[in-house]
Amino acid sequence: MYQHAEVVHWMNNQSTHAILPAQVDIDLTNICNQDCFYCNSAEHRRASPVQKRYTEYITLLDQLASWRAHTPKSFGTLHTITYPGGGEPTLLPGYEHVLEHTIDLGFLTSITTNGTQLQDLIANVPAEKIRRMAWIGIDIDAGSEELYETIRRSIPKKSPFAQVMKNATDLVKLGATVDFKVLLTQYNNTPDAIEQTFRVSADVGVRLLYFRPAIINGQSHPWGPAEWDMIHQLGEKYQVAVKLNNSKTQPRTYNRCHQMYQFPVFCADGYIYTCCDNKGNHNFALGRWDQGDFRDLWLSARHHDIYNKINTGLCPPCRPNTANNHIQHIINTPALMETLYT
Repeated sequence: MYQHAEVVHWMNNQSTHAILPAQVDIDLTNICNQDCFYCNSAEHRRASPVQKRYTEYITLLDQLASWRAHTPKSFGTLHTITYPGGGEPTLLPGYEHVLEHTIDLGFLTSITTNGTQLQDLIANVPAEKIRRMAWIGIDIDAGSEELYETIRRSIPKKSPFAQVMKNATDLVKLGATVDFKVLLTQYNNTPDAIEQTFRVSADVGVRLLYFRPAIINGQSHPWGPAEWDMIHQLGEKYQVAVKLNNSKTQPRTYNRCHQMYQFPVFCADGYIYTCCDNKGNHNFALGRWDQGDFRDLWLSARHHDIYNKINTGLCPPCRPNTANNHIQHIINTPALMETLYT
């Protein structure tokens, strides 16, 4: 809540200091070795199937780490960097060096991955550094190879399901924070499929099993109390912690996306986007991060123009929804500024 109050404070005092983002996403590649039927980046990947050198991300990270020095009249703290994947991030040769550099710079570091190439992280980054990562989220969607392939549609002929399970198990043994992630769809939103996922999660020893509904054609896959109760009961049965994410479907209380000032996305196509669900849509592009100094684009006229023109009433369910609702609540209730800062 503190950083939400922080952005409201800046909105009310824009003439004095700049505000730095709290978090950034970095997509390491637009290449993927799977073709998940629900993928919200598929069109962007087809339009821009690019992959940079890992050293370009090292340079980007150094710029992110020195943002305050570049913009001394500023406040706020960039503390979190997540590698969510426009493609599969671990397909970038040298991705493990990017993760290690992120950790070394002191950022709270996490990655969402299909887990097929995590053996490179295990082999090349010291275990004590891997243990410092906030989490390694592995999208599995199913507890059996057959259902896994129905949903995730691996491009190689041989399914990587067994390798993914081995990589997850090896990371848990190293003491890493490993979560299994499940996007619920018509294929895996059944009692048998969900219980099967709990079985493999217990076998591997993951920290938690993370469920959220898939967004397909702008609509959230329906789920409700019946599924939530069943998931909690299975969590108790298998002694696996669970997390249910309903944030995307909470009613919107805002008409501007305030997170555009907290959460930029650096994509493999070389552009910075203000919206994590509109990669490749240049209506949301601040400009390029791989040419010139991207920090000069932050809070530019272009940035404010994007913020002011977007009608969130037309947006599909989105990841920053809860944060935007919190920020709007503080905007609507100025007295909260004092309680959040004390």
